[in-house]
Amino acid sequence: MKRYSSCLVVAALAALAPAGAGAQAYPTKPVRLVVPFPPGGATDTFSRTLAVELTRSLGQQVLVENRPGAGTTIAADLIAKSPPDGHMLFFTDLSTHTISSSIYSKLPYDPMRDFAPVTPVNSSPLLLVAHPSVNAKSVRELVALAKRNPGITCGNSGIGTVTHMTAEKFSLRAGINVTGVNYKGGATPVIALLGGEIAMVMATVPASIQHVRKGKLVAIGLAAERRSPFLPDIPAIAETVKGVDGAVISGVLAPAGTPRSVIDRLNAEIAKASDSPKAREIFAANAAETLKMSPEDMRRAMERDVASWAEVVKATGVRLQ
Repeated sequence: MKRYSSCLVVAALAALAPAGAGAQAYPTKPVRLVVPFPPGGATDTFSRTLAVELTRSLGQQVLVENRPGAGTTIAADLIAKSPPDGHMLFFTDLSTHTISSSIYSKLPYDPMRDFAPVTPVNSSPLLLVAHPSVNAKSVRELVALAKRNPGITCGNSGIGTVTHMTAEKFSLRAGINVTGVNYKGGATPVIALLGGEIAMVMATVPASIQHVRKGKLVAIGLAAERRSPFLPDIPAIAETVKGVDGAVISGVLAPAGTPRSVIDRLNAEIAKASDSPKAREIFAANAAETLKMSPEDMRRAMERDVASWAEVVKATGVRLQ
């Protein structure tokens, strides 16, 4: 999140300038926002919020299409091979997308070369939550418990996703042995945690925060370097274990070769949609800070994330075929 926040700028003047004739004609048919997760998770929640706003501003129906599986690579491959006309877009977690560059030994697409950055949307830190029966209420207590009981279980939303790799990062930095349990989607591991199947989950805020507020789960800490202004009572993991950060960074990518006029139109419209009262309400409820960035700044931020996550992948030895 820090890398994106440090680049936070209002969209570049070029992106906000009046678009050319080509962009004025866009879109000519419904726009599909392909989300690589099942309904109910953070990325899906944000995509549906913006789809409503974009339908109004673009003058065409904006439809959310869920294509979960294989650590987001099924949906990514679909987008990479789609016509570059702006009618098929990838609404994804940019963290998981950049992780895929190093965690997979082979992909049918290039995570950077085959996509055109449009804009990030927001950033929501992950939340480490535990079942009450674990008897740990802080990072310090949880680390001590894990050292006494090697192999404590930690659920995630799928191998290779940001929830998985952030849990690996936490295990690495804390010096503990954690058994990862992989599920599909952000809501599924939280359901398993509520049922006592696992000890803890590196979860998205939308999937977990209501259960914390009802006392059904214990909030251990946010995977961030600082506390969230939206959740000031929950400590950052980095207050106890340095170097543990991970966030769902929602953003939009288009197929490589999409006309710049279309990219600029989308960049400007998504920025406006993110500023709508409804979007701000949904973002705040999910501890998500709005991000606005030019396509060029977004690409540079993604390149830095590719390098950063590659270091974690190498250190943990996690690899996928």
